[in-house]
Amino acid sequence: MIFREGIEKYCDEHSSLSDPLFRELEEETRAFAPKVAHMQVGTIEGRLLSLLTRLSGATRILEFGTFTGCSSLHFLKALPDNGKLTTLDIDEKAVAVARKFWSSHGWESKVESLVQDAHASVSMLIEEVDSGKRPLFDLAFIDADKSSYEDYFRASMKLVKKGGLIIVDNTLWSGDVLNPQDKAAKAIHAFNEARRTDVRVESLLLPIRDGVSLFQIL
Repeated sequence: MIFREGIEKYCDEHSSLSDPLFRELEEETRAFAPKVAHMQVGTIEGRLLSLLTRLSGATRILEFGTFTGCSSLHFLKALPDNGKLTTLDIDEKAVAVARKFWSSHGWESKVESLVQDAHASVSMLIEEVDSGKRPLFDLAFIDADKSSYEDYFRASMKLVKKGGLIIVDNTLWSGDVLNPQDKAAKAIHAFNEARRTDVRVESLLLPIRDGVSLFQIL
């Protein structure tokens, strides 16, 4: 977290109440993967995802990176009954945790979970869109391996409709983008720099949690 201590807690306390299911998922994620449980989106960011889903009227969402399903649950809560979430991840064990929560809340029928290398899934999705077998997505959320952010963004530009929204997580990388040293920080900084002059999108980088970037396709 890059905010001053207490700020995120204050924001949380002065926002709409969070569904208890997210606390339940947080506890299960900590038991499943205690060293990387922080990979879940935070409550403030999760509510932002839900709000943007409703405001945009999205019914078809593409998610890069499932992990144990926190962001997916925020999307599913906001999707209408005819909505569909396609989520990509390579970790079957982590996705099994997410699948448990999708099922227990009656949302499994609204999820298409592709468990394999995301690049393979992307190739399949682009082929299906190009052939007319699959409609374009309304919204994409990128929160997977950082070195592939540019690849996933390029794919999202092919898969999301004009006027649609692309949301990218961790674009401040704990502030390390100011002086990038490791591979992930350098990749994220390069991604951010590329978007500065990308005339295909209207972009906004928000200092929410670890950085959330919003891109509307023009």
